[in-house]
Parts: sequence; structure tokens; C-alpha cells
Amino acid sequence: MKLITSHETTDFDGLASCVALQKLLPGALIGLSGGFSSNVHQYLALHRDRFRTHRCQDLDLKAVDLLVVTDVRKRARLTHVEPVIERAAKDPLRVRVVVWDHHPASPDDLHADEEHVQPVGSVTTLLVEELRARAIDVDREEATLFALGIHEDTGSLSYARSCSRDAAALAWLLGQGAQSGLVQRFLRPPLDPLERELLVRLVAVVEEVPRAGASVAIAALETEEVPPTLARVSTEAFRILPHDALFCVFRLRNGKSHIVGRGQTDTVPIGAILGDFGGGGHAGAGAASVHDTPLEEVVATLRQSVARRCRQPELVRDLMSSPVRTVSPDTPLPELTSSLREWGHTGAPVVDGGRLVGIISRRDVERAQRQGRAEMAVKSCMAHRVHTVAPDAPLRDALAQMREHNVGRLPVLDGARIVGILSREDVLGYLYEESPC
Repeated sequence: MKLITSHETTDFDGLASCVALQKLLPGALIGLSGGFSSNVHQYLALHRDRFRTHRCQDLDLKAVDLLVVTDVRKRARLTHVEPVIERAAKDPLRVRVVVWDHHPASPDDLHADEEHVQPVGSVTTLLVEELRARAIDVDREEATLFALGIHEDTGSLSYARSCSRDAAALAWLLGQGAQSGLVQRFLRPPLDPLERELLVRLVAVVEEVPRAGASVAIAALETEEVPPTLARVSTEAFRILPHDALFCVFRLRNGKSHIVGRGQTDTVPIGAILGDFGGGGHAGAGAASVHDTPLEEVVATLRQSVARRCRQPELVRDLMSSPVRTVSPDTPLPELTSSLREWGHTGAPVVDGGRLVGIISRRDVERAQRQGRAEMAVKSCMAHRVHTVAPDAPLRDALAQMREHNVGRLPVLDGARIVGILSREDVLGYLYEESPC
């Protein structure tokens, strides 16, 4: 028997990649744990006859001679096929294991005879590329399911791990008839009253983790809700809260705590942080479970893991331009205009005797020209109030200053000495750095 499987509490990326693999392996069965995220459960209520899955406990796992695992490599998340994995380890000639995944490696990864692992936003992307390469037809229902898988695991291309290959796969699926309206309907169905109540409680207890670099928050509470609901509510909380990453900790009455992580920056390794709890994931999402540990202790350990694994904040000194071209207050405006053109700058700090006394931009010069003051000196139209930043300040603080004061450049001061300048161009170069895939 050829068996295709994914992780427990299967999400859209897991289901979609299983269906794509079944098209690549005609005759193979899709066997899952039987648990689905709530939106996938609603989807299968309508599509169960179209995309048939089996519970592994209802299958003869002793007959499996090919196990294809998708959207997961961690053995701890594959307990429903553990007997097959054990047989493969004991007799690799009789059971072949193939893995398709996009998550980072971990010590708990199962051994595979063949691996297809690449750092894209969704494993469905890899399989859509394979279907295209083999010229295998995809109908509109399949295209819509595959689009759901990519949208969900990339946050509709907003998560840090998303890349051009995910976008290209989505574009191709639209060409095959993927229904965008249905994607929205199943991707984010409205929260029911209990879920809305849980969301309100969750938002009320959010606390930011200090000195984590990016804006990271943790929300922890006790609840009786089931895990699929917890993941859905966590995603909605992350969507509405202004944080780069959010970890939601839910302790159930049975003593089990579920941790759900969501993020949109690769400076917060969601999967690695939750790997410290025996869970996993990637930069955009992850989950873990902890047994018989007080909620306060789980949160304290989570804070320690965030502090240890998050990259240190990018500092202003890492992006600032140095040395700095400056002008004196007595520089004639025509000379300044010529210098700015030669340097390729849109403005410059004004320094008098080694002391920063102002800043002038091309817009200031243009305003002076319109007012008939084109031949005057820099000091006639420079801005005297200058917003500055220290070289060791976190980059996000500098960005907040730029937004708050609507300025295009911040002189960088080490004491009274100007050591650099941070401009919009520097920031844009950082924000639009090349995608990793």
C-alpha cells in the first residue's frame, strides 16, 4: 500500500499537499490522524466525497510499503503512522519513506529515503511546481484547494517566509480556475460567538516581551476550548494586534497547555522557539503542547526561549551611511543644489564648528526658489529643530521616529559628534532586501 500522510490537526497546506501527492502517485491513499483545523473541517464537510481521506486507525498499516510524509518531518507529530516508521527503521528494504516539506530541520526529524525540502512559504508550492513540470492537469476544485494551502501557510504572501515561488504558484492556480471567493470563504470563516468571546479574553491579557528585538507578545489564559479553535482564534488575534510575532498559551482543564505561534518576520524563529517545547513550525506559524506544567511556568520558559532565540535588534549603526557629507550654514543655496546633485542625496545635515545646527532638504531649497530666495545661504531655510538618533539605538526606534515626525533622514549622534545619517533610502534598501527563494 502507498500511504500519504501529514501532521496531526491537519491544516490546508497539509491537506492540499496530500491531494497533490495523490495526483503524482495514482492509487495511493491519504491517511491522516483524523484531526483537522476548524476551517479544514468545514471545508471537508462539503468536499469529503471529492477529496477522500482515511483515518490511519482504520487502515491496515502493516500493508504500507511506501510512506509519503508532507508538511512535516518531526517524528513527534506523526504518532498516527508510528508503526510504519518503526518498520521502516527496522527493515528499510521493505518500507520506503519519502518526505516533502518546507520547515527547517530539527533533531527529531525522521529518516527518509528521499527528501524534497526547500525553504518556500508553503509545501503545496513545491508540489504545484512538480505538477506543472509533469504537465498534470489540475481542475478548478483542486486549484482552489491548492491555493488555500498556499494562502494559509504564507498568510496570503505576508509572512516572512513567503517568496516569489509561492506567488508564481498562486498565479498559475488562478489560471487553472482557482476560485478566489471560495478561498476567502474557507480561509477565514467568521468566528462563532464562543470564538469571539475567547478572542476578547485573549487580547485583554497580551503582554509584550521586552528586549526581544522585534515586537513580540505573549497572551496566556485558561480555557476549555478545543485545539482547532485555539489556532483559529490565535490567528485572528495576531491579525488585529500590532506585533511582529504573537504566542498564545492556552491551558486546558486536563492540565495540557497548547502554544500557538504566529509571526511575520524572520527575526522571530517561531518554529525553533516552539521546538524547545517539543513542537515545531516555521517563521510564520507553529504549535506545541506541554503537559502537567503550571501556566506561569510555561510562560516563563517561553519568555526565556524568545529572548535566547530572537536575533538581536538591528541597530542604527548597521544601516546608517558614514562618513556623512555635511554643509555649513553659510553655504549658498546654488552651491548646495549642485552638491546634492553630485552626491545623489536629497538633503544634508548642517554643521557649524563641528556642532549640528540644522538640516536641509531639497524640498527646503525648492521652497526658497519659489519664494525668490534662491541665492541666499543655507541658514535662511534650513530646519533648526533636528530629530536625531544614537548609533546603538534599535532600528525600529529610528523607524518610529521617521514615521512620527515625517522626516526623511535622521543624523546619528555619538554624544555631540555626528557619526552617520540614516535616510529613507537606507531603510527602503533594508525593507526590500532580496527574497531568500
